[in-house]
Amino acid sequence: MPVRPSAILLALGLLASAVLASVPTPTLAAAQKVVIIVGPSGTATDNYRDRGDGIAEAAEAAGAQVVKVYSPNATWPNVRSAVNGANVIVYIGHGNGAPNPYSPPGTELTDRVNGWGLNRVAGVDDDDSTGDGDNWSTNMVYCGEKALLGTLGPGDGDAQLDYCTGGPITPAANFVMVYSNACYAPGAGEARPAPPENDAVSRVANYSGPILRLGGTYIATDLGSDVIVDLVLRNPGGAFGRIFELGNGFDVDALRRFAHAEVAGSEVWVQRTNPSGRGSDYWYAFAGRPGRTPAGGTASYTPPKPLGVTFSDIGGSSFATDIIWLAEQGITSGCGAGRFCPRAVVTREQMASFLVRALELPVTSTDYFTDDAGSAHQADINRLAASGITGGCADGEFCPKATVTREQMASFLGRGLHLPATSTDYFTDDAGSAHQSDINRLAASGITGGCATGRFCPSASIVREQMAAFLHRALGH
Repeated sequence: MPVRPSAILLALGLLASAVLASVPTPTLAAAQKVVIIVGPSGTATDNYRDRGDGIAEAAEAAGAQVVKVYSPNATWPNVRSAVNGANVIVYIGHGNGAPNPYSPPGTELTDRVNGWGLNRVAGVDDDDSTGDGDNWSTNMVYCGEKALLGTLGPGDGDAQLDYCTGGPITPAANFVMVYSNACYAPGAGEARPAPPENDAVSRVANYSGPILRLGGTYIATDLGSDVIVDLVLRNPGGAFGRIFELGNGFDVDALRRFAHAEVAGSEVWVQRTNPSGRGSDYWYAFAGRPGRTPAGGTASYTPPKPLGVTFSDIGGSSFATDIIWLAEQGITSGCGAGRFCPRAVVTREQMASFLVRALELPVTSTDYFTDDAGSAHQADINRLAASGITGGCADGEFCPKATVTREQMASFLGRGLHLPATSTDYFTDDAGSAHQSDINRLAASGITGGCATGRFCPSASIVREQMAAFLHRALGH
């Protein structure tokens, strides 16, 4: 449905302005320039033009000068000329398109992604039933990061070199880029289910990277851009973090903050929510410096949550939430270089450190084993022994490099957590295990459901992502 600001919406903007009024507001020299771009989007284009008109009304009500560049005339030369000196740019249209031109998955094709889907030439009708105007192989062109930065060159796509050259864009200093209803821009994809969190964070970092490098601030939303534009225009001295908090769909419980992977000193904010039953996904995101202001200054601002942790290699893990929990509790910092190594096996010395940090076991001066002198985990191994959780693998030995099996893990956790005994036998494949009672204690406590129906797979090795899940279930409630 077309989205137009109502009196209630504008009142919300004024109320937000009042909330932010305690922040010193620099006097701006002239009316702000807002440029609204509507890219070719097939049968959705007419609806997007209506959305653009609604944003324009909100911007004009806030005193801004508005320039509209709508498909079928949203070509790169027209758009690039329009955004010159713009304080706020709003793009409504395709994100990376369908099919998504990241190829192979995870590759950032910077000539054609992280930018704007535009008309190749002006005048091609784009609101008919066939949607031919947004055919990205014939009528539409993705002018990506390199187009925005003006770095297209040999080796980039023919369409980009034909239709996206002449950059970089030249908006005003401290401009704000708002992506509206553009797939991938706030972290979400083209369909549900939601991606893993680190994929959403990566998408926002990718999209916002060129904007931040051009001196701007980035906001992406599928939940209403008119409120955001109104807040930015009416609060030139307000912190962007606070502006984001006042936007449609903000959820402090869902908010997650991360250091920006591409631009030092900046952050990425995402949140997975289910607004109005649209589906649980990443609909609203921010990137930049949360204490920065639209006027380019710095405001006093304390974010509502601390920076979180994510890893680059957990996108395909079904235990990603458990891994993130483990990191945020300080139980792990990963395996190095921003990775967690989810499928790597857990050694006994690593298990000792996991448990010592998770259970906050006391230090000891006693050296219990003869085979751990060269281990970086020696102190934790001794703390584990002093707490009675392990007696080693043999007389006076711990076997630090040996891998941990599922049955050994059951005993480590059963003893460490002082789990109650149970008379129930939950699994059919652990009858010969010396750890059977601990396996059953683990199952009775809800920490494991086994490896398959009625089975525990006691001799199988534990990998790091599974260890994260066990600890999260044991300690995270």
